[in-house]
Parts: sequence; C-alpha cells; structure tokens
Amino acid sequence: MLNNHSHYSLLEHYLNHSEKLEWVIATIVNKAGSSYRSPGAIMLVNSVGQSLGLVSGGCLEANIVLHAKKVFDSKQAHYVVYDMLEEDGYAAELGVGCKGKIGVLLQYVTAAHQVLFAELFKRMQEGQASYLQQTFLTDESTPQALNNISLFDNAGQLLITTAQGQENLKHDALRQMIKQETAHSNITIGEDQLSITKISAPTNLWIFGGGSDAIPLVSMAAQMGWRVTVVDHRSSYARSSSFKQASEIFRIHPNDFAQMAQFRQLDAAVLMTHNLNLDAAWLSLLHENNVAKYIGLLGPTERRGNVEMLANIEDRAWLMRHVNGPVGLDIGGELPESIALSILAQCHSVLHHRSGLALSGKFINT
Repeated sequence: MLNNHSHYSLLEHYLNHSEKLEWVIATIVNKAGSSYRSPGAIMLVNSVGQSLGLVSGGCLEANIVLHAKKVFDSKQAHYVVYDMLEEDGYAAELGVGCKGKIGVLLQYVTAAHQVLFAELFKRMQEGQASYLQQTFLTDESTPQALNNISLFDNAGQLLITTAQGQENLKHDALRQMIKQETAHSNITIGEDQLSITKISAPTNLWIFGGGSDAIPLVSMAAQMGWRVTVVDHRSSYARSSSFKQASEIFRIHPNDFAQMAQFRQLDAAVLMTHNLNLDAAWLSLLHENNVAKYIGLLGPTERRGNVEMLANIEDRAWLMRHVNGPVGLDIGGELPESIALSILAQCHSVLHHRSGLALSGKFINT
C-alpha cells in the first residue's frame, strides 16, 4: 500500500482519477498552538464521499467530508476553523489531545485547478520545490477569491494561477515572502488573508542492489511517500515483479551508468549489492556527484573499510560526514523488515536534521 498522505501521492492519485469524479481539496492554511498536522497539509474528498489524506490525527476528517458536500453543492470554497479550546465547539466535543486551533480551506477543484496540479506534480517529479498561495479570508463581495490557487517557483515567479486579473502588487508581496524560504507563511494584503506553503519534492531514495532483502526497504519507503529507484545490472536481481512499488528500476552496471540527470536529484542512497566491488564503484560515483545527504552502507565496520579502500576516495572527511556504515539505528532484529526499519529511521532523522533519540529524552534499555 502506497502512502496516501503526502502531496506527491495525493496528487498522483487525483490526476489518475480526475476525469471520473468531482473533487474538493481541503488545506490547513493557518494554525495557533499545537496540532497534529502543520499548515500546508492537504486532504482530498471526491463526489462519492471517499477521502484521501489527513489534516488531523483522524478526528476531524469525517466533519470535513460533511463540509465538502456543501462545497460540491455550491461550487464555492468554504473556510472552517476548528478550535480545540472552544468548549462548545465541534473539536472540543471530540476530546482531542491537541490544544490548538487550525483553519481549513475547502476548495472546489475545477479544470483550471487540474492544470495547476498537473504542473505542480511535474515539478515534484523533477525534484523542484514550489509554493502554493491560497486566500482564506477576503472581502464578502469577492467570495470567489477563496477558490483560487496560485503556483510559484522557488524564486517567487508566478507559474500558473486559477485567478483572473490578480494585481501585480499582490504578486510582488508574495514574491518577497517566498524568497524568505519558510515552510509556511500567512500574509495580509488589503482585505485578504493569504496562506503561502512550500511544497517540496518527495524524498528521492536510490537503492543500489536489488536482492530480496531490499524488497521491504523499497516497500516501506514508498509507503512513506518517497520516490524509490532500484539499481542493479544483474539478471536475477531487481525484478519488476518483486519491486512493484519502485518508481524506477535501472538495470545497469556502474561503469556504464548514464542516468546522471536523475542521479543528481537523489537525496539518499543505500548500498546493499552484497558485492564489495559494486558497492565501491557506486560509492565512488556518489562521491563524484556529491549530492546525497545520506549514504547507508550495509555490512559490518570491517566491510566498510574494504569498500572505502576499493572506492579509492582520498577525502576521509567526506567519508566520515556522509557514509553511515554499519547502516541503521540499533533497534535489534536481523530480518530484512527490521533492517529496513532501522535504515529508514536513521535516514529520516538525518534528512530532517534530528538526533534519532527517544522523544521522551530517556535512554532505552540502559
């Protein structure tokens, strides 16, 4: 089962089913205090009542589906506030643990939105960051503005908008906000309150080695919404029937590797060919391109030394900084599923600049 909460996976699903059903997109556009999801999180609801994605921990989604029915009927956007501190409010009645307030904007998806979402999805496939701008409060005389979305590149250049005749002043103000490179911002322009959200490309994980032990690693990473590429030239490895959730499979030897454009988009790599020379050759290419924020090397410490020697990389500081070997966190277990969990937990913490320690602050099993 693939991830159905990330922007990439949700847009992929929508674009594959957009012609068959009507859709509403619900977006968290602001928040105060604590909440399960952050601003920018989205949820899709179709005209038969099915929903994908989460804007809470599962407690608000049923109510959002009810609000979506109103949007389907009116073809107009609707802004809803869930205040967990409001004693007689819907959120408080549920007894949720979060003690904050979120604003959710529900928008009716039109043909213009479909064009915008297709462009956003394409940019995510290409590894490019984008920004979405939505207006969630406006003058009562222009309620149609709430249904508009604008797409900007990461330099603040307007790419596509569903709006008609937006003022250059508004674009200039948004461009300045985007240049600050924050994950989410709210801005007031005149009578309008706007939400600006950064939409990053999905994590791009490359796995070098298509043995059976890589199958759960691919499956778990895909379930997290990551794009996974498997690379292995050997005929009995990396079979498509075993790696159905991989975005791409390259059957190529490192000496013949030519997919450099895609290679430069990777965020993380795991070397698990179970062959010293192959691991060394791929490590050498990773060093040459120097784009991976995380490199995991399967096997014990002694094996790592052998791979690094064969790779002939003189930059010891680079090896110490980038190569994680033995790969993974010490969580116990020896089966492929446990190893995959260990690898992804470490990789995730590195990519998100976290310690990988227990959130409770306690040391476990000491």
